[in-house]
This record gives sequence, C-alpha cells and structure tokens, in this order.
Amino acid sequence: MPAPSDDARQRRVQQRALETRDLLLRAAVDVLCDSGYAGFSTLAVGEAAGVSRGRLVHHFPTKNALIEAVTDRLARSYAELAPAQAQARELAAAPQPDRAAQGLGMIWQLMNTRDYQAFLELLIGTRHDPELRPVVREFERRLEHELLAAVRIVSGPAADSPEFGASLLTALQATRGLLLISSAGGHDLAADWETVRGRLLLLFRPTA
Repeated sequence: MPAPSDDARQRRVQQRALETRDLLLRAAVDVLCDSGYAGFSTLAVGEAAGVSRGRLVHHFPTKNALIEAVTDRLARSYAELAPAQAQARELAAAPQPDRAAQGLGMIWQLMNTRDYQAFLELLIGTRHDPELRPVVREFERRLEHELLAAVRIVSGPAADSPEFGASLLTALQATRGLLLISSAGGHDLAADWETVRGRLLLLFRPTA
C-alpha cells in the first residue's frame, strides 16, 4: 500500500487543527454560559474541550486571543442569517398589523440563545477589561446590523417611517436588558418577555 503523500498528510494535519479550534471555541461558549465571565479562563476552556494545554496555547496563546476568536465566531454565526432572512421574507407576506409582533418574535428567537448569552457574559466582563471593549463593541455592532436588516424585511413599508429605527433599537435594548436581568436567576423569562413584548408593540403602532 503506497504511503500517503505529503499533501495528503498536510491536509489531515490542517483538518485536525480546524477541528481542534472549533472544539475549543464551542467549549469557550459553554464555559461562558455555564460559569460566567468570572469563571472563564483558557484552562477552563481547555478542560471543557478535553484539549491539552499545549494544543490550546498553540491555537490561542492568550485569553484575549481566545476571546477575540469567540466574538468573531459568534459574529459570523449571526451573519449567516440566510434561514432567518428567508423566514423574514415569508413573514413579509403576512398582514401588516401582524408584522410588528412577528418581527419582535424574530428578535427574541435570535437573541434568546446560548450564543447570545455568551456575548452578554463578555459584555459584563469588559467593565473591568478595557482592552476587550472594542472587540465586544464590534461584535455588538455587527449583530445589530444583522438583526435590524432581518426585522426591516418583516416590517415592510412600516420600516420607512421616521420613528421605526428608534423603536427597533429600543426593542433590541429592552430585550438585551431582559436577558441580562434574567441571567441572575429568579425570573420567569417567558412571562417577563410577554410583558415586555406587549409594551414594545405599542411603539410600533402607527400614529394618526
């Protein structure tokens, strides 16, 4: 049996490296969600991923390098919103009065996730780590762009009103605040969302 070529060996090495990197980034999200930013460290991520310290340091020599890679991964995952965009186009065929409720439902669906929970933990952590603030802020900007684009499709002509942009940003901020508060525990998140959702719908009512 012929020995594998150098190119084939190199491809296998590269594939293993990509798989290890992906494993570490998924583990980083899990650590952020389960232990919070206070419990986040390269050691904790390596242990969660079952990866040796040497292999971890090879991919991410510092904690900040790991965090930058996590935020980039999260941003790209939200940027791959083709299913959400397709859903938005389907919702756009709904009667106009229903679109605001459906748009808010889309925001909730995309933000009430472990990926977004991981981002919130990083957001909390930047209070004491100025070096990370630009990284987290850039992710926040990219995420808001994707969410706003999807919801505008749903909203149809209503998105052209002067008040729409401000109302939509208020909805994003209110949803973020609700998720931050609920992360402390002791809250009925579903019930709280229904209350907040009802208030937010008032912002999207057409004015006379």
